[in-house]
Amino acid sequence: MISNYHTHTRWCRHGTGEIEDYISKAIELGMKEIAITEHVPLKGNPDSSRMLFEEFNAYNREFDQVIEKYQEQINIIKGFEAEYYPEEMEWYRYLREVRGYELFVLGQHRSDRRGGIDYFAPKGEREIRLYGDKVIEGLSTGFFDILAHPDMFLTNHYNGRLDEVSKETMKKIFKTCEKENVPVEINANGFRTGRPYPNQDIFQISKEYDLRYLINADAHDPKALGDEYILEAERFAESLGIRADAFLKNLCEVCY
Repeated sequence: MISNYHTHTRWCRHGTGEIEDYISKAIELGMKEIAITEHVPLKGNPDSSRMLFEEFNAYNREFDQVIEKYQEQINIIKGFEAEYYPEEMEWYRYLREVRGYELFVLGQHRSDRRGGIDYFAPKGEREIRLYGDKVIEGLSTGFFDILAHPDMFLTNHYNGRLDEVSKETMKKIFKTCEKENVPVEINANGFRTGRPYPNQDIFQISKEYDLRYLINADAHDPKALGDEYILEAERFAESLGIRADAFLKNLCEVCY
């Protein structure tokens, strides 16, 4: 793997390692490009397990210092992983247009900023349909660059087994990814954490659409940028005949 577009550090409050540790590891592994994508900080800090809003300026200063130090050795992208919350889109645009956070990864962990439905928690058909609606709404804004772990909702749902509602939901999501040309992530952290994603049946369904794919580490530890779960994700893609792009903005190369 020569690029990674889903990376968390100790600033996310559930990861380890400094920003510099991840950049150094990426260079050691021979990567050409890496994006650091902490969970976007929100006013009022609705989720205390993520970077606090008040920490953003300190984080940004540290990030800029690291970029200045290593910019001749690797291409470093400033980004965020974010849920689609309509009321936060102005803040997201400010972060992109004014603060230089060019990459936004859509990771819909919850239904709304006040808490709402936790898509890692047990859920039924209503919650899955709502997940699909939120993801599709977010993709349709044209704002997001990558769809992270699209099948994460399988966690705590029928022991990760597919039902008809799940299949129907994923077909609608993939159709929207195709329309908006948003790459779909094959998430190595699902393998790393023993979660039921990436799901083989779901990614088999994805092949019915003209999609782009990226293999991402979803790293929460520098070592995760080059561990065995990256190889597992690559084998997963290969077993399905899926060719993942090497770079987000370069379709001419593949990961393996």
